[in-house]
Amino acid sequence: MRKPVVFDDDEELYIPEIEDVDEDIDIHGQYPRSNAGIALGWSPLEQQMFDMLLLNRFAQYDREILDESVKTVLHLVKTFQPHEIGRICSVAMMSFQLSATEDKNFEEECQKYMAYIRKHPEDAEEIR
Repeated sequence: MRKPVVFDDDEELYIPEIEDVDEDIDIHGQYPRSNAGIALGWSPLEQQMFDMLLLNRFAQYDREILDESVKTVLHLVKTFQPHEIGRICSVAMMSFQLSATEDKNFEEECQKYMAYIRKHPEDAEEIR
């Protein structure tokens, strides 16, 4: 088994550029790696999870953002089923679209909805 490479510089990290990949080159199994991941013996899945969480390592320098991200992920995993996590993440992404395309704030729209339902609880039922 070959020894994992320890990177001295972020420039040495392998992050595939899709437009630069020749069709004959097989990038299967190649993924970005960090020194911490190598030292901890992480699997490709573990490494990819943390690469995504660290936003290509830009967020690692802001400990508060990383800590909040970790707490959010832990809360989601402990609280919701996988299909619900997918729905929540989809709605979170759509909230950005709501702001960009309709100039509305997701939080404000939720508050309006909750206020309406308090006044009209019959409208909270599913449509049949």
